[in-house]
Amino acid sequence: MIKKIKVLLIVILILSCDSKKQNLKLPSIFSDHMVLQQKTDVIFWGKSNPNDKIVITGSWGDSNHVKSDNYGNWELRLSTPSAGGPYELEVSSSENTIKYQDVLIGEVWLASGQSNMVWKLNQCEGCIKDQKEEIENANYNQIRFFNNPMDLSGTVIKSQKWRAVTPESAGEMEDAFSIESFSATGYFFARELYNELSVPIGIISSSWGGTRVEAWTSRNKLSQITSVKLPSISQKSLSIMDPDLLKKYYRDYNDSVANLNDKLFGFKTFDLPKISNESSIEENWDKLNLNDKEYSEFDYDDSSWTNWTNNYSPPGYSELSGRFENIYDPKDFLLTNGTLWLRTEIEINDISSDYKLIFEKGADDTDQTYFNGKLIGNTFSWSKERNYLIEKSLLKKGKNILAVRLTDLDGPGGFNGKILLKNDFYQNEIPVESFKFKHHAFLLDGKLIVHNLTNGELIEKSEYLKKNIIRAFATETHNEYSILFDRILSNIIPYTLKGTIWYQGESNVINYDEYQTLFSAMIEDWREAWGYDFPFYYVQIAPFIEEGNLGIREAQRKTLQTTKNTGMAVLMDIGEKDNIHPHNKQDVGKRLALLALDKDYDFNFISSGPMYKNHYVDGKFIYVDFNSIGSGLKFINGKNGFEISGKDNKFYPAIAEIVDNKIRIYSNLVNTPVNVRYGWRNWTIGTLFNMEGLPASSFNSIN
Repeated sequence: MIKKIKVLLIVILILSCDSKKQNLKLPSIFSDHMVLQQKTDVIFWGKSNPNDKIVITGSWGDSNHVKSDNYGNWELRLSTPSAGGPYELEVSSSENTIKYQDVLIGEVWLASGQSNMVWKLNQCEGCIKDQKEEIENANYNQIRFFNNPMDLSGTVIKSQKWRAVTPESAGEMEDAFSIESFSATGYFFARELYNELSVPIGIISSSWGGTRVEAWTSRNKLSQITSVKLPSISQKSLSIMDPDLLKKYYRDYNDSVANLNDKLFGFKTFDLPKISNESSIEENWDKLNLNDKEYSEFDYDDSSWTNWTNNYSPPGYSELSGRFENIYDPKDFLLTNGTLWLRTEIEINDISSDYKLIFEKGADDTDQTYFNGKLIGNTFSWSKERNYLIEKSLLKKGKNILAVRLTDLDGPGGFNGKILLKNDFYQNEIPVESFKFKHHAFLLDGKLIVHNLTNGELIEKSEYLKKNIIRAFATETHNEYSILFDRILSNIIPYTLKGTIWYQGESNVINYDEYQTLFSAMIEDWREAWGYDFPFYYVQIAPFIEEGNLGIREAQRKTLQTTKNTGMAVLMDIGEKDNIHPHNKQDVGKRLALLALDKDYDFNFISSGPMYKNHYVDGKFIYVDFNSIGSGLKFINGKNGFEISGKDNKFYPAIAEIVDNKIRIYSNLVNTPVNVRYGWRNWTIGTLFNMEGLPASSFNSIN
């Protein structure tokens, strides 16, 4: 009997141990159709049973093995041949085998940044130059993309796979959480490389619109930046705190900020819904109560609300009503980001059938839409058309009330097109001018701050509030410090790369004076995370009317001087005054590719436009020397943009001429010149180029 019990216990023990065993797993970035970096030792990693033997074999003839640690984690390197394929790859443990098909060997690059790097070939109609033709011709089986999705939860990444560029994949119009989306800039970069190198190109897309560089940098690296002030946290405390304690510190601080803003101004602070995937965001917005539910009710008295008037005609939106920027100064971030409530009366005589409410081209960024007090729609998407059903049981003969809560998280906000009410027999456009509105909440550092001000008080006190409101520390948003490094970039570290391309900076205009330090630190941080100094090529953001644009461009230019193995693609000639997303992504990708082809693939191309080197004074003239002049300098579409100053640093427009591949500049208003600058405006059009057609960067010799 005892013997039987012992046997039974042994069996139970074995079964118990088996239940704790874990199958062989690799991150999603390893999939069929992947591209591996050629002629190097590429890194593979994953999980298996503790102390398990892992063997990886490539059909090109190389193999390697390693033993997993006590927790089942393992990492090994496998040598790759010269570019080619397709190959097969086999990963085996003691109990499982995973086979990958159609594996290519070539050049692998990471494409990262914010919305201009996110922008797809079919982001929206007309968003990309020559869009229809580019999509039709996007047929490159040797160019493969892997999309690291905008999902902080770590859920969507599990279903991601590498995929080839086809007209079908290029033509998809997907949202930010799409499994099947890739960057237009990344694609044009890859295409240029492929056309010159004739080898497979792999692009890992890992970008997030509206993000600041701080979100892409690790906590450890941020703690080392003594010249940048992080809100309320001493450098010493940052360096010694573990992540969980640090997050608690941030939240404690934010609680105190919320209490203080309540005490000073009577404002209430609310957290934004957590961003995990699109559906959960929508659910959370539905549940979010900003002390505002009464605004949706049929009988609510909105007589104190403001009638809609277009006080401003912001460039690019003048043809549209229903934009935050139509009623508030577009430069006032405090009023143009946040929550706006709108209500209007609708007369309906026929209540015998259902109706549909349509917001053509969507609402930016999220709406909760109510009809006669009932929620009929709740969408988180800046561009997706809203098509909401109004059941006939909701209808009232005569007066009906439509109420919409719009929340804009970044950039322009509001309705993107017409608002239509229709059924099978009737269609009517609801003019935005029929709405009354109430600005309800500011958006600051990932918090919604509900105020109690009338519209007149809001406008009158806006400047005072911007200077005196106490700012929180962003948490649980895509712009929380280090969050994209921790939850997004970590998904692909340390997948072996050739290098990185980067297009970002627009969201850092508010702290452009810190950007050079922050950006250089981020580049260093990434290289440390991967373990080698890969090339890092980035885009100098295009001129745009937004305040601070100039400061970012200059910080990016100066980063070239302080950070090794970098290059910058200049866009002084392709900016659009009224559009932060230039249509010409082809030249962006091409100029990034020129940097790589010149510096990494020995093509000896001219890969940069003229860069300010130094200047000297000769009488009334200033002479400017440039690096990267190529075959020489030239002007296109005028000689504008140059200014000089005396020792008082008051700048005046100047006349510029090319003399011996230098720029000679003078002004009759400056007898003794001292300093010179070029393109020194947020919005400007570059006129100076080298003979290879690459534009010069803006600069200021004072800096």
